[in-house]
Parts: sequence; structure tokens; C-alpha cells
Amino acid sequence: MSYKVLIIDDEPIIRKGLTSIMNWSQLGCEICGEASDGVAGEEMIKRLRPDIILTDIRMPKADGFTMIRQVKESVPQSKIIILTGYRDFDYAQEAVKLGAFDFILKPTKIGELTKVVQRAVQTLEQDQHKNTELQHFKELYEKNIPLLREKLLYNLIYGLYMNDSDIEEQMERFGLTLGPFIMGIIDNESQGNEDSYALQLYQFGMIGTLEEVLSNEFSFLSTPLNSRWLLFVAKPTGGEELNAELLHKKLTYLQEMIENCFSFTVSIALSSIGTGYKDLPVKFRECQTALEHRFYLGGNAIIAYQDMEGFFRLQDHSLLEQKQKQLLDQIKAGNQESALETVETIGAYVKGLRPDQKASIKSFYLNTLFTINTIRQTLISGEGHFEGQTLTSLYPMVESCENIMDLNDILREAARKAAENVYSYNHKSMKLLLKNAVEYLKEHYQEPLTLNDVADKLYVSTFYLSRMFKKELCKNFVDYLNEIRIEKAKELLKDIRYKTYEVADAIGINDPHYFSKLFKKYVGVTPTEYKESLKH
Repeated sequence: MSYKVLIIDDEPIIRKGLTSIMNWSQLGCEICGEASDGVAGEEMIKRLRPDIILTDIRMPKADGFTMIRQVKESVPQSKIIILTGYRDFDYAQEAVKLGAFDFILKPTKIGELTKVVQRAVQTLEQDQHKNTELQHFKELYEKNIPLLREKLLYNLIYGLYMNDSDIEEQMERFGLTLGPFIMGIIDNESQGNEDSYALQLYQFGMIGTLEEVLSNEFSFLSTPLNSRWLLFVAKPTGGEELNAELLHKKLTYLQEMIENCFSFTVSIALSSIGTGYKDLPVKFRECQTALEHRFYLGGNAIIAYQDMEGFFRLQDHSLLEQKQKQLLDQIKAGNQESALETVETIGAYVKGLRPDQKASIKSFYLNTLFTINTIRQTLISGEGHFEGQTLTSLYPMVESCENIMDLNDILREAARKAAENVYSYNHKSMKLLLKNAVEYLKEHYQEPLTLNDVADKLYVSTFYLSRMFKKELCKNFVDYLNEIRIEKAKELLKDIRYKTYEVADAIGINDPHYFSKLFKKYVGVTPTEYKESLKH
């Protein structure tokens, strides 16, 4: 492939020289045009779309900078090499701001310009390779969007996402919108001894049949949950009102089609109406509850959750329990910011519960505070102290609370203080680990140490120890060990009795030549030169 080069300069001799003296074909390039000013250059850039642009700054009608500003968006991939006789730093700075590839002063040596063009060509090739790879990834991504959409739905119904902004971003990326919806689970009731492959084929057939039955009045998402269960989320097309009765009729027809086509029956459990992705885990559990009542209604049934009103039903707080676990995990990690966000989510959820659940709400807060107190007790045993109120003082406060906001304020303060103390404890532990590592290096620097040796002594992974050195000391393990050795070497070199190879051996380096190179790297002079400098 040949890259197109456009030359823009108001001096004809410069344009001719650049065209004839450079071996463009050898560089993988060809001259596609010449222009004598910025106006003509701008028109040619838009028309020819060159890969490399060689341009002067000072030209009649429109200068190089003005031209570059005008065409920057139309040829973002082009590499702009600025040739100028002006040595002012401001020009170079402006060129960098405009995204110039390089800035060369006139008169320019052919060798120097050739090197710059070669780099431009290499960068273009890298860009082309990267774009090819990105296009390949894009095609793979678009091909797998149905699978990714299924995975997203699966994660949402099981409450596997913790970050609301992440969920919203992914839903937007996949073109998913959830207004009013009804969730359903189709359960394959075939009693045969079908193998897993046959069951997968049945599910594929059910998806196709579901699409055929619902597609005119409802749009839907679906994902297999196991070899028997197919979950779907149905919503009305065109922003119409959700007609639950129509959906029920459609699903009755679906049952008939499946029985006629595949010779087995299915039961279908339906949730009540949900209004957004946050309702998905709740509606999933409603479907599961409804499906359990097939015990009373028999197979080949359509069971709606609202029809279970007369049956015994324990209030479902599993989503709240998930948030509780999430909060406790964040406290145990010392992540104060995330813990406080989760407390706010808990408060928002509890506000939506019925007023007659006051006792169970207080029980939840007490249970959560009790577990936080357990974390506190563990810290006391390891640290000796803990800041914050005890459960004994919090218990009457919770009991006397008459509104959710006050309950959540108590939980927020307890979570904040607990996470803060855990973070402090962990930070001290990291400092202690690093202190022990440094002390070990200072005591054993004369041995052939490796990162793995020290990590084994401290019972941590090499990766973790390496991260500690970089994070806390801003240098890697090897550099820190070498600095200890070099400082000890400088002390030994002051004693004229020691030869260079003896000093090297004394600090754990067996190769005198390597020691000399290492010493010069850290001190700036060789060991011999260092000894000589001490005499003056």
C-alpha cells in the first residue's frame, strides 16, 4: 500500500526539492499533490484526503495553522509534519496543540526529514492495524449482542450488578428500555429421558414459538435459566398500555402450539407488572413463587402471581438481604464511599415497604447493626480499640425511632465509622508488612534475594508485595534492594583494604563487572572513580 503525501509551501523550490530529492516510493509513499497556500491546501486536503501532510506555517492567503484548524475534522487520521524557518517556541507549542505529528525547522536535512516520514508511515501502519482489529472486534461484538443481551438480563434478575450507572450504560448500549413489563418463566414439563442436547433444541423451539406468538403486540427479551426454564420479559410495542389479559391469551395459544408441535406441555408463571430494571429481581422471585403453586393447580397451567393472593405468603425481603450483604462486604473491605451509597439504597427500598411492616424493618436494622458490631469486636481483638457507638447504645436508639430516615441515619453513621476503622486497620497492616519487608532486606541484602524469597518469608504473594513497594515507596523491589546494596558498597569502598570484587561479594553480587555497571547506574561513577573521589 502507498500512502498519499500532500506538500503545501509557498516557495516553489521547496516544493520541487521535497518532490524530487526524497525517495518517496522507497518510503511507501507517493506525492498526491502540491499547494502554494493554505486556501488551496485546504481544498486539496478535503478532496484528496492525504495520509501525510507536509506544510509550512507562514504562507499567503491562509497560514498553515489556519488551514490545519479548518481540515482537522475531515482528515483526523492524517499525520501533519510542519516545516518552518521560525524557531519561536510558541510556534512549536501551537503545532502540538493542533495535533501535529512533528515540527521540523528549515533548512532541513534530508536524513532528518526521511526519519520523520518513516515514523509517520510506521504510525499510519499501526493505526491501520489497530483499526482493522477494532473493526474485527466490532463485528464480533455486534454478532454477539443477542448473547450479551441475554447475559445482561440474567445478571439483572439475579441481582449480580452493584452499580446503577453501569447497568444504565449497558442497557443503553444494547438498546434496551424497560417501561411497564410482565416477566414470565416457561417450564418444560416433558417427562421423557431426553438428553441435554434435545432439551436445548426444545428451548430453541420454544423461543421461536414465543417470538411467533408475541411479536405483533409485544416485544420481549428472553434467556434460558437451565435446561427446563426459559425466562422472558414482555412489554407492549409502540408505547401502548400493557394488556395483561391479552398476554394471557397469547400464552395460552403458545401452550397449545408447543403441545401440538413438540408433544410436551409447559407451565407458565407470570409476575405482576414491573416498571423498570430495578424491579427485575423482584418479579423473578414472584415468578418462582407462582411456579411453586403448580402443586395445587397441576401441570400445563398459566399461574399469575396476583392470583396467589389468597395463599400463604411470607413477605419477600431477599433484595433487602442482598443489599445488607453488599453493605457488610463493603464495610469489611473498608470501602466507606460504597458503603454509604448502599445505605442510601437501603433507605430508598425500605421507604417503599408497607407501614404495617414497622417491626420487621426495625428487626432488619438491628440485625445489620449486630453484624457491624461483630466486625467491631473482631477489630478490637486485633487492634485493641475501635471508635464508634456500641450496640448497647444503639439498641434503644433504634427502638425509639419512629421514622425510616432516623433509622437510616443510625445505620449510616455505624457503617461509616466501621468502614473507616477497617480501612485504618488495613492500611496499618500494609505499612507493617512493608516495614517487615524493608527490615528483612536490610538484614539479608548480602544474600542472593528475589522478590519471591521475601514474599515467602512474609506469607504473601509476590504480586501483592510488588504492589506495596510501588504504591508506598514509588519504586520497585529490585531498585530498593539495589539502593540498599549500593549504599552499603559506598561505605565499604571508603576502606582502602577492600578491593572492588570483595565489596561486590560482600553485598551479594558475585559478578564484579555487573557490580561496576550497577554502581555507575545509581551513583553516576564507577566504584574505582568513587574511591578516587574520596581521596580529594
